[in-house]
Formats: sequence, C-alpha cells, structure tokens
Amino acid sequence: MMRVLYAVAFVASVASAFDCSVKELSQYDFQSIKGEYTDIIRKSTPPSNSVFIWSIGICQNLETREDCPKNSDICGSKRVLVDDKDVLSEVIGFNSNLQKEYTPFGFNDQPQESGINITYRGVNWGDSLVDGTIKFICTPKGDANENRFKLIGWNGALFEGEFRSHAACINSNKEQKTPPTNNGGNDNGESWGWFTWIFIFMVLFLSIYIIGGAWFQYNKGNAIDFQSALREVLENFVDLLKGLPAFIKEVVEKVTGNSNRGEYSAV
Repeated sequence: MMRVLYAVAFVASVASAFDCSVKELSQYDFQSIKGEYTDIIRKSTPPSNSVFIWSIGICQNLETREDCPKNSDICGSKRVLVDDKDVLSEVIGFNSNLQKEYTPFGFNDQPQESGINITYRGVNWGDSLVDGTIKFICTPKGDANENRFKLIGWNGALFEGEFRSHAACINSNKEQKTPPTNNGGNDNGESWGWFTWIFIFMVLFLSIYIIGGAWFQYNKGNAIDFQSALREVLENFVDLLKGLPAFIKEVVEKVTGNSNRGEYSAV
C-alpha cells in the first residue's frame, strides 16, 4: 500500500476556522455562503484511475470529509483505483489555525475581475512546505458559475482554487472607509493640529522676544550681565501681561461708549 501523506499545519497565531468576521472581510458578505464546497477531478492514469477531491470550508471547518484532518479550512485528497481496490494515497490539509493573508484586487465598477485572495503559507506536508490560495471573484447574482468552487491547480507545492460569488463583491453598505466631510460639527483632529501649530509659533515668538530683548538690553549696557537683562525683560513682560486686562477693558468701554452715543441724535 502506498504511504499516506498526512498534512496538519501548526502555527503560533490564533485564529478560528475560516473566520468571516475578521476586519479584512468586513466589506464582503461571506456569511451568506457559509458552508462546505467540493470539486472532484477524475483522471485516467493507466493501469489505474485517480480521483482528486478538494474541499473548502467558508466560515466553518470541514466536517463532512472523514479522510481530512480535523479543523481544516482546505483539504485535498487523492485516491487511486486499481484492480477494484481503492487506495487513499495523499491527504493535504490546511489547518484553520494557519495565519492567512487577505489581498483584495480590482474594483467592482471596473470591467476586470475584482474580489479578494486568501492565502495560506507554510503548511507542513511530509518533508515539504506547501502554500495555498483561494481566489474569491466578484460575480453578478444569477451567474451560471455563482457559488461554485473550482480547483485551478495543485502541483505538490501550491494549491490554487477559485470561488465565484456575489458575496465576493464589496458590499456598498459597508464600503464607507472614511467619514463624510460634514460630520455634524464633530472635531476630526484637524482643528487640534492648527491649534498646535499656533501654540508652537506663539512659544517661538515669545522666546525670541524675551531672549532678543535681553540681548539688546545687555549690548546697550543697561544691565550688568545677560541674566540681569533677561530678568528685566521678563519683569517688563509680566507687567505687560498684568496691564493687558485693564487695557482691553478700556478699549471695550470706549467702543461701547461711542456706539451708545451713536444711538442719540442732537436736539
């Protein structure tokens, strides 16, 4: 009997089955196609016949394939039929705990294909490491090949499968990745950015004013040393700040008084 090659992938990352709730799939409706899908290919390989069976589980593990490892997202097997004997010669399982890569391609509103690739890497199979990719292609509802899984290729190192479905089209209700321009007056962070720059410029201006004023006082000889000049400038600046409220009040009173006088006409 030919040796059965049994593949089970173990990685450190944590995942659960073909998880349709991951953020990378949030724009798609994979939950609507939850289930197991299988493609069977038969070949005449004299003096025997070979049967290749590949299955994928969407949003769940494969449960009906008794010849596959537990917790498999993808599983392929090869059976050899010769002299009324059925020999299971190969089993390749892609464990659900294997880390996946999600790669969108194309756009729904363009003529070329669009959808998303889900890739598995580094599956231990005998003495080899194999990879696998399922290409989910956006298909209009009612298409003849809708919701059908098809084996594209398996060469002992790379599995390639294809699944055409309307569920692989970006859901327009989930397509908004960025908030609208008018967000009801909520601060989106831009105002804080401008305030930060204004604050930085104010600090730089005050620093230049204080240090420059002290340097000017020191060069004029009005201070014994630079520290004394700096202290004098700071005291003048503090006095200016203290007198600022009174100055503003006086200006407001004058403006208010002028406007009030304008309400009366001379008799």
